[in-house]
Amino acid sequence: MNPPHDTNDSLDSGLLVFGFVFGLLTGGLFGLVRAPKRGAIRQQLAETGENLRQKIEAVVPADPIAESLAEGKEAARRRRAELGLLQQ
Repeated sequence: MNPPHDTNDSLDSGLLVFGFVFGLLTGGLFGLVRAPKRGAIRQQLAETGENLRQKIEAVVPADPIAESLAEGKEAARRRRAELGLLQQ
């Protein structure tokens, strides 16, 4: 036995199509409003990369040998000053 045919099938189909189109338009508008502006992502990535590079350079010296030499020279100057051997 087949269930009786409901006369509201066309109404339900119309509401389904309307709901789909409405959801599609609403989602599209929301996406356009919330999307980042042109170049914003590129700028954000560049800033993040620059911050990361600065943090790495702060931890790891660019030239450890030159830094060690400069520290050694400064220590030698301080020691000569302590001993009164500074050259005029």
